[in-house]
Amino acid sequence: MAPMPEFLALDIGNVCIRIAPERALKALGFRSREEAAGLIAIELEFETGRISEDEFIRRAVRHCPSGTTVSAMREAFSAILVEAMPGMPELVRKLPAQGIQPVFFSDVSTFHLREFRMMFPAAEAVPDGVYSFETGALKPDPVMFAAFERRFGVPLLYTDDREDLIAAARDHGWNARRFTNAADLTETLAGLQNGK
Repeated sequence: MAPMPEFLALDIGNVCIRIAPERALKALGFRSREEAAGLIAIELEFETGRISEDEFIRRAVRHCPSGTTVSAMREAFSAILVEAMPGMPELVRKLPAQGIQPVFFSDVSTFHLREFRMMFPAAEAVPDGVYSFETGALKPDPVMFAAFERRFGVPLLYTDDREDLIAAARDHGWNARRFTNAADLTETLAGLQNGK
């Protein structure tokens, strides 16, 4: 009987794939985040599952400069995802064979999760996740941590690019480390496994 895997709680944005939200705002004609505040508020509703994708697109177009089309909105929103972080596709693919199952733990919309999976084929090694659009909350809301623990227990490690989320996870009792690069994450995971 194979041993039970340990779980890596793995953020998506700026951990698996580089993101650049400003690209979408620029493509839509906004000059600043402040100018785009209405659009950003609608995106938050979408990321927490309060509105559907169709409703998000419909409302978002109305908050954009005149002349923005649905297709332009989708294209701009997609442009937030840039490229895989160096070394992460290879690491994500090989972890299950090492007894560590990555689980996505991310503030993300259904739209960006779908786009991400197309741009990051290694995601096929990560069939499951805990997402803000399912829980109705964003990290570091305790709802997100509780949802993960109900399904997977406390992870071996949680990694994210945001230091405030790492601090919140540690306060919650999780082992957490800020993501810097794939090599550092590989070394950290090997140390955790060898230390058991």
